[in-house]
This record gives sequence, C-alpha cells and structure tokens, in this order.
Amino acid sequence: MANWSRIVHGIGDLHAGGVKRPRVAALLEDAEKLSTPAVHLQIGDSTERGRPEEDVLARRWLGRLPGPAHTILGNHDVMHNIRTPVQWAKAYGNPAPNYLIDLPFVRIIAVAPDGDLPPERSGTLSSATLAWLEQRLRRAPGRRDCWIACHWPLYRTVMGDHRKLFTSAMRHFHAKPDGQIRALLARNPNAKAWISGHTHSPLEAPGLITRAKLPAGRTILSINLSAIAGVGKVREQQDPICSLYLTHLPGKIEIRFRDHGVREWKTIRGNRVQTVRL
Repeated sequence: MANWSRIVHGIGDLHAGGVKRPRVAALLEDAEKLSTPAVHLQIGDSTERGRPEEDVLARRWLGRLPGPAHTILGNHDVMHNIRTPVQWAKAYGNPAPNYLIDLPFVRIIAVAPDGDLPPERSGTLSSATLAWLEQRLRRAPGRRDCWIACHWPLYRTVMGDHRKLFTSAMRHFHAKPDGQIRALLARNPNAKAWISGHTHSPLEAPGLITRAKLPAGRTILSINLSAIAGVGKVREQQDPICSLYLTHLPGKIEIRFRDHGVREWKTIRGNRVQTVRL
C-alpha cells in the first residue's frame, strides 16, 4: 500500500437516519483496522432528510473515523429546503457551503448549489460559486493540484442501466451548467479531478472512473464514490458496502476499492489498483 499520508478516503452517500446501522458500522469497524489516511472525504447526503437528529448521527459517525473527516453538501442535506446551505455548513463546522480542504499535496475545493432546486435545475452551481471556484483554482499555493468535490457528477460520466441505476445522464443527477463548468475547468490546468457521489452507482458501473472531455482538447479525471446507504435505485441490505481510497502521487492518482462488508480490497475489471495519469 502507498504512503497513507497521501491518501484521501472517498466515502459515498451515507444517509444517516435512513441507512441500516450494520452498514455504517461495517465501514467504521473496517476503517478503524486500516492505517489512517490524510483525510476522509464524505461526498454529501450525509443525512436522509437534513434533520437535526440525523446531523447528530452523521457527525458522531464521522467523528469516529480514524483521522480528520469532512462532508460536502448533498441534496438530501437540504431536502425541500428544510434549511439553507449556510445553516447546513454551520451544523458541520464548515466555514461556508463552498470551502477548502488544503492538504500538503492537494487542494480539495468543495462546491454546492444554493439549495434544493427543482429537478431540471438540480445540481446547478451559481455564477457566484463558479467565480469562487475559479478564484480558488488560480490561487492554489504553487498552482497545486486541485480536486473539485461536488455531490453531483459531471454530465454523462458515470452511467449504467437506467432501469436499475441512477446515471449522470438523468436531468437531476449531474452538475450544471455543464458547458460553463467544463470551460472553467479547461481554463485551469491544475483542476485535476472531479469527485462526486449522488448516483449510488456500483463499482462496476461504466464511467465510475473516467476522463471527461473539456474544451481545447483537455480532459479531467472523473471519480464517483458509490454509496454506503445502498446501490442502485432500490437500497438492499445485501448491497456491497464499498468506498474508494485515492492516493495522490506526482503526476498520477492510484485508486483502490475497498469492500468493508467482507473487509477486502476489490478487483474491478482485473485491477485491484487503477493508476490514472494526470
């Protein structure tokens, strides 16, 4: 295993208040037996309905992970606009819905919509958020590599059978406005990866890890973090309990897949470690 001090543990949708206790316990018990990563990154929907009692459960669980843990705003965390993104951020000790996680080797930039929007606008990043994102990319120390953490994936990245799975081609399951986001990423070569969740995709889903096309012949690595609550449109107790361990190394990212239910590193399409050049 690579240097754990350079590992970001990517945790998918949690849904505290809706997830079965054995599922979250399995991840926690397994993670406690592994080495401590640089940070645990929970990619949003830490709660089922954004209620205070669910926040208590989510914060308690995140606090038991070995090492620092951060969560990103998901649609369920402000469902039906039960609270504002600013109120959500305060509940989790974040300075704002959009915030930075600066590590010695990578800058993680968390971005989010301004609330729970209608399906056709779900995942829309405001012009102010896009301007903030670009500014943080340009001001990254030494033009450090940056990963954008957004609950919503880029359009037509993670896919699959739409009868059983949510995909990033569905109107309420991808970040918007797609063209403006991709143009912004293309303008900033230090934008190296887009990390997302939301679709509850299985590890075998097409495009779970892919390169998304950007203008001017550029591409960006797109990584989806599956989900802890369950896989696919119907959550089943027997669904795998998987997360991704992302190792940042000079010029590349190594991605490892962990099944916490059976406490094993997974082999996906013949690879236990997927190495992606940046």
